[in-house]
Amino acid sequence: MKSYKGDHSIHFVGQAWQIRIMLNQWQQQWGPETLIKDVILNRTTTNCENTPKN
Repeated sequence: MKSYKGDHSIHFVGQAWQIRIMLNQWQQQWGPETLIKDVILNRTTTNCENTPKN
């Protein structure tokens, strides 16, 4: 399975069972009520905070 992570998107390429496993892992990590858009937003915010500033 491959995953591509952009600034505002995530793309999974693989078989359905592989993607289900990945989503289940995310659910365990982030909680059952968290939406995928919240995970993407959190990643974007975290990446912006870790970016060196001039």
